[in-house]
Amino acid sequence: MTTTSSLVLRGDGAVLRLEAQTVVVRRAHEEVRIPLEAIEDVLPDGRMVGVRLTAPDGADAAVYRVENVSEAAVTAFAEAVRGLLPPRPAGAPRADGSALVTVRSLDGPVRRRFGGTRAALTAVAVLIVALDVAVGIAGGPQFSVALLGTLVPATSGGLMVGLLGRGLYRMWRLPRHGITVMAEFSHYTNKSRVYRYWDASGTAYTHTATGGDRVELSYDPRDPRRAVVCEGPVMRVVMGVIALIGAGLAGGGLFGMGVLVVRAFTGQDLP
Repeated sequence: MTTTSSLVLRGDGAVLRLEAQTVVVRRAHEEVRIPLEAIEDVLPDGRMVGVRLTAPDGADAAVYRVENVSEAAVTAFAEAVRGLLPPRPAGAPRADGSALVTVRSLDGPVRRRFGGTRAALTAVAVLIVALDVAVGIAGGPQFSVALLGTLVPATSGGLMVGLLGRGLYRMWRLPRHGITVMAEFSHYTNKSRVYRYWDASGTAYTHTATGGDRVELSYDPRDPRRAVVCEGPVMRVVMGVIALIGAGLAGGGLFGMGVLVVRAFTGQDLP
């Protein structure tokens, strides 16, 4: 057991590891833990290894694959895992192994993913503070206070456009250029329902949405974490209207900010 539990296979963008009674697939953004009772077989194929899960009769079995691995390591890993699998009679019914798999998001990639956004927001905040100070020096404290007031509609409108605009873009693009699957309800969080879906390689992902036991969902094959529920035209129209309102708020706030800056630096009074 000491030898088998230390087996680690490193491939393209993934690490496959055997830990006692669990096979772990670790990718850049998540960790998938597969108990041995959920595994039907290990499929070595040269420098590729696949872990096939159990599935009820007639159902497609999910397969977790890791490619570009040492061929010798693939053979050793397959032999080690097969030696630990619980015995199953050939004709015995199989449970759904996917229900036993757990997926954990990793914090590190998320921080890196949003690191650029935080840096941009910090830079914008610094510029706004500098502009507010400059306007206050040029036109007086009343201009400084008024400029801060224009930030409320500008910021709220910008957030509305950014969030809803991104969602609308994905609703248009992913059903046309992505892969559409049926996501199954997984569990509840405090405020929402979480659905699980699998990409073409058999890797499981989760998506927060509202709906019944199953929802139709489209994901980006280049980044399966990027997904959207296929909403109807009514929801898209509602989101579009709210985004337009946000654009109006952002535009009005920026216009008011520009007017204040011009008046402060030209010696005019507040409008």
